[in-house]
Amino acid sequence: MVRAASRPEKTTDDDDVIAEMRASYDRLTQSQKRIAEFVVDEPEQVAFSTVDQVANKLGINPSTIVRFTYRLGLAGFPDLQSRIQQRLKSRLERAENINDGHGSLGHLEGTSFVASLQQDMKNLHRTVEQLSKEDLEAAVSMLVKARRVYVCAGLSSYAVAHFFALILDRLRSDTVLVSGDGAMSSSHLSEIGKNDVLVAFTFPPYAATTRQMASWAKESGAKVLAVTDTPISAVGQIADTVLLAACSGTGLQNSLVGAMAVSNTVLNGVTAAQGNSAMERYRRLNEVLSSWNSFILK
Repeated sequence: MVRAASRPEKTTDDDDVIAEMRASYDRLTQSQKRIAEFVVDEPEQVAFSTVDQVANKLGINPSTIVRFTYRLGLAGFPDLQSRIQQRLKSRLERAENINDGHGSLGHLEGTSFVASLQQDMKNLHRTVEQLSKEDLEAAVSMLVKARRVYVCAGLSSYAVAHFFALILDRLRSDTVLVSGDGAMSSSHLSEIGKNDVLVAFTFPPYAATTRQMASWAKESGAKVLAVTDTPISAVGQIADTVLLAACSGTGLQNSLVGAMAVSNTVLNGVTAAQGNSAMERYRRLNEVLSSWNSFILK
């Protein structure tokens, strides 16, 4: 077993362990990055395994894990365990308040559809467990106060970004959907500044252009809101606020059910925060679309 070294002077609040990993991820060694990823991806194993067991799973020396905890401002591995256990407890308490929602899939038994639908339900539940009131309120506040909101994504994540930008534009003015094309994105983001917000949707394998746009936004003084699967994803590390959405799929593609749920939740929050102004803008835009005979249903 590893003997604990002297307690570091720096202290870290329970809720700041993941935030500290996000902030320091790029400065960690490769071994420490592997530990950080393990803490995020396998919190249950960290919470209920010994330091030697975790070290064995990662193929590293236990002392490396202890030094990693000091790097976070903790008092050692037991301190990290305690904080992860508390986070898990909070997640479970939230989960208990969620209806199971699995329903009956008996009529689809024996088909490949069952596994896919069950995975989507698991993703939705995991997404809800990971969301916090504080992060959602921070996201809504950013979107309501921003001079202009830019929405970006690449690859399959662009589908969610398109939906989010479309509805947000009906709730507030100055919403810009940024194309994944290099020339178009640079043109769109050339005027982004400190009073603006960039919303970035990013999931594995993580579009490089999304990271580039988020980095440019930060360098320009804008705030970044990330909707992603892990707080230590490339954009998650630099974002001002991160909303997590589980995306594991049973096929070749990611499941975007969690990301859509997060989008709906934030958009509804913006609607509530904007009040009558959002409703009036939505009504006016619908009148325009109706006058153009855009809808089959009248």
